[in-house]
Amino acid sequence: MKKRKLALYIALAGVVSTPVTAQKVEVPDLDLRVYGHINMAVMHADTGNGSEQYIVDNDYASSRVGGVISTNLEEIDLTVGAHIEFEYQHNPSNLVTPDNRTIKGSFDERHLNLFAAGRLGRASIGQGHGAADDSTEMDLSGTKVASFPDLALVGGALPFVDKSGDATTGPTLFQSIRNQDFDARYDRFRYDSPDLGPVSLAVSQGYKNDMDITEVSAAYNEAIEGLGRLSAAIGYSTKDVGGSAGDVDTLGGSVSWLHGTGINMTVVYSNIGNDAGRDSDFNMFKVGYKAGRHSFTIHRAQGKDFNPVIVTPPAEEGQPDTRFTVAGSDAEVYGLAYVYRPIKRLDVYAAFNNFSLESDVGSYDDVNIAMVGSRLRF
Repeated sequence: MKKRKLALYIALAGVVSTPVTAQKVEVPDLDLRVYGHINMAVMHADTGNGSEQYIVDNDYASSRVGGVISTNLEEIDLTVGAHIEFEYQHNPSNLVTPDNRTIKGSFDERHLNLFAAGRLGRASIGQGHGAADDSTEMDLSGTKVASFPDLALVGGALPFVDKSGDATTGPTLFQSIRNQDFDARYDRFRYDSPDLGPVSLAVSQGYKNDMDITEVSAAYNEAIEGLGRLSAAIGYSTKDVGGSAGDVDTLGGSVSWLHGTGINMTVVYSNIGNDAGRDSDFNMFKVGYKAGRHSFTIHRAQGKDFNPVIVTPPAEEGQPDTRFTVAGSDAEVYGLAYVYRPIKRLDVYAAFNNFSLESDVGSYDDVNIAMVGSRLRF
């Protein structure tokens, strides 16, 4: 909500019977926008160990609340402000397992930064998106809440069960396939260029824990007469991990096209490499149809050479962990999604994904995950 002359009321109260006083402070030209959503679903998962049902917070678009406070410095044509956002998830869909179906919710900061925007672009400092974040997530299909490129965010803690029955050789979905969309949010300085026609550029420098991260990206968004709307992005990042891995380089991007008839297609690709020899690839293709309040898509995704490492604690104290590498891993996902939006603030959706895994060292049962849920924005 926006209010041009917002009055802030500060109330001071004592612990037991102290008189309450109020002070009115008038701040001119202050804009306040509060937003958020709650996104809950019923998830059914079937693995080689059996099936189970869960009530989850859909991590494709986790429940959150945030606010942007800004003011316009008209004398220098500059807008300055702050962005604050917190996530709150009860039973995150990427963490639940048959042994841990209930996970208590907690607040987790997503954005906490200051920004300044004007004719020369936008600069921000603090925790927030790196410049390349979301580059693999362009999507005009209308089904992103139910068919997100990072498909393992729903059911990700569930295992691929080795058909040999060895519980120490089955990786989780989360270990086996990801969309590798850079480093999300961390402490950084970021600069976004002013729009250059349909093109925008961004660069950021920051750190996450003890890792220095540099990211750059370019994005394109335009309605082309006779062809429809096209959204595309490409990003690159380098991260100083140290040790044998050295520098980790990520390259990724996506293209999404929506025709006036409602037919749409989306393509995603990413690669991660490091000095220790990692060279993992992700790709996804999605095709769909969008008509009025209804959106439907089918998709296929693949994660190659993630080569997950399974760590098993020792049976006796003082002994080393046992490590097993799923070498030559090749995970595939086939799925479909439907989203109905009866009003602007409400999404009702259903989705299904079949996860399969092949490797040089084992044979695994498929994992099937179905989900029905709803997201309410405010």
